[in-house]
Amino acid sequence: MTKKILGRIAVLILAAIVLVGSVLTVSAESSQYVPNESYTYWNDITGAGRKLVSNRAMFETETVFDAKKLGVENFSSLIDICTDKNGYVYLLDTASRIIVLDENYVFVKEITSISGEKTYTFNGARNIYVHSDGTIYICDTENKRVLHCNNNGVYIDIFELPDSPLIPSDFTFKPMKVVADSRNYVYILSEGSYYGALLYAPDKSFIGFYGANTVTNGILGALQSLMNRMFPNEAKSSKMERTLPFVFSDIVIDSKDFIYTATDSASSAQIKKLNPGAGTNILGSDGVNFIDDGVNRTYNVTAWKGETRQRITGLEVDEDEFMYCLDTTYGRIFLYDSENRMITAFGGGMGDGTQQGTFKGASGIALKGKHVLVCDSIANTFTVFKRNAYGDKVLTLDKLTIDGDYVESLKGWEEVLTLDKNLQVAYTGIARAYLAEEKYEEAMEMALEGYDRDTYALAYEYRRTELVSENFGWIFAAIVLLIGVIVAWAIISSKREVTEIKGTSELRLMLNSIIHPGIAFEEIKDKRRGSTKLATLVLLVFYAFTVMETLWGGFLFTNFDPGTFNSLWAFVRSAGLVILWAVANWLVCTLAGGKGHLKEIFVVTCYALIPMILKSVLYIALSNILLPTEGSFLSIITIATYIWTGLILIIGMLRIHDFTMGRFIGTSLLTVIGMAAIVFLLILVGILLQQLGGFLVTVFIELLM
Repeated sequence: MTKKILGRIAVLILAAIVLVGSVLTVSAESSQYVPNESYTYWNDITGAGRKLVSNRAMFETETVFDAKKLGVENFSSLIDICTDKNGYVYLLDTASRIIVLDENYVFVKEITSISGEKTYTFNGARNIYVHSDGTIYICDTENKRVLHCNNNGVYIDIFELPDSPLIPSDFTFKPMKVVADSRNYVYILSEGSYYGALLYAPDKSFIGFYGANTVTNGILGALQSLMNRMFPNEAKSSKMERTLPFVFSDIVIDSKDFIYTATDSASSAQIKKLNPGAGTNILGSDGVNFIDDGVNRTYNVTAWKGETRQRITGLEVDEDEFMYCLDTTYGRIFLYDSENRMITAFGGGMGDGTQQGTFKGASGIALKGKHVLVCDSIANTFTVFKRNAYGDKVLTLDKLTIDGDYVESLKGWEEVLTLDKNLQVAYTGIARAYLAEEKYEEAMEMALEGYDRDTYALAYEYRRTELVSENFGWIFAAIVLLIGVIVAWAIISSKREVTEIKGTSELRLMLNSIIHPGIAFEEIKDKRRGSTKLATLVLLVFYAFTVMETLWGGFLFTNFDPGTFNSLWAFVRSAGLVILWAVANWLVCTLAGGKGHLKEIFVVTCYALIPMILKSVLYIALSNILLPTEGSFLSIITIATYIWTGLILIIGMLRIHDFTMGRFIGTSLLTVIGMAAIVFLLILVGILLQQLGGFLVTVFIELLM
């Protein structure tokens, strides 16, 4: 009886779970808003550069349109999208179709050909651009021309490959992007052209190529290129081809006739802002990565069969100079301000997007007020992203900060941080506002929280000047007293008789090794002096100061991520390397006839670390005092310390092994190889132990079962 009751109860519970799950599923499917991934990058946190963090969504998926929803025939492939100044939307289908929608996305008309003295179709067209005067430019890629017509499809002009000595003989004209400025100069990107954009004057005369990317190889690269040209072969020729400049993947123009270009590569300056005349980059984007660091995958990569290299092939710039970069491989939109700071990224899909806000084959991007429109050439849809209230606030405040209205933006930035503490530009905005109000300590605090070293340096410079002015008397007296103590100590020391090392303690021997290494290490070798305990203590102190140099070094000179800092790794790269050197050197030199014992090698190596410890002390102190413009002092100290430590170590190794310099160099190289071999063996043993442990656990589980 009891079993029957329990069974019925279990059935009822299961039915309830199924019912609730069905309701939740229906509710989720009926929801009009499915959130897409939203994140940003924080700059200058680690030496590597940036750190990815999630942030509050600034754009939401408003709707997705397909041919059925628009009331038109199915698309062959919806390859591009653009808008005009009135908010009308133009959709380009590769099957010679342009669908025109009004500002409310209502169908207006369809253009399937360009009519004039003859009729032009544009099957295989790749790009559409609507000029400020309302005329339309179509990159008729497969037919190797650009068609220019009015908004009713009436022929105005045609741009084909110009007959010019400036055009290389092997140049293939396959236009894929086109824009025109307010003076009717036309810029055309041709597929595969690394010469830049073809520039046409208003009278259609060809002026030349504009704004090409350049390759900077340096001295070694130039010498290698010269050798490749002098002694060519197949392999070298292919390598030369790879060193050609990267081609532009998109080109847009803003209201002030500044040209923006996108480059489909992982190189620097993926986005450029070119001045109308010289075509030089004035964005300061060299070294800026406008896409993900490495690969940020949200979906299961093993299921993805297509291309996984990120590609910026779409670009738009709004009236406030915010740049929207479309990664057509992963379907993400990256938003940057005019100072190249990333605000947010949204979208996704990685070629398999089925939810709203994701894509199967993102192919084009356009802006319509506060809306971002992205078309999908595989799903044959276009998605409308709407900037929400939070996004409005952030972009408005960021523009105020860029324009120098720091104080006006302060309250707004403080409100933003209550909504999302992961927005780095908010910390910068608040720090700059405090700096404008001459609240230097508050500005430094906010810049520190936001890892904004530029603002921190400005605030610190002003604050340091204040402190020096307020305490000049004490500082001057302290400097004079310190100089007096040093001079007095030098005079007294010079009048004292030098005590022979033979009668000194082990501590004195250790300290003398950094000043008189030859005499000290002779004592260690000939009289078997040297303390292993002191050497170990020096090694531990060296490790401790390695950690402190990272943790306590000045913010302006130290890059580390508190969330990922590992003191064990610091031990491995400091004390671990010293121990590894001592063991490997002993093994190598024993075979090479060296007379040094393991203890002597260890003691000498550790004593040579004392200058490094002194350097760490100075670095911690000075890095918290100096400005970045004064950082050369730290570099000089660091280089001098390395030289000092190296000389002590060389003298010590020569003395305890009784080697010549040539033999020392040879054994040192073999020692480095031995260190690598030991590390390899340790990793191999670790893997074997891990596999053995897994095997024993499996056997144990099998026996229990």
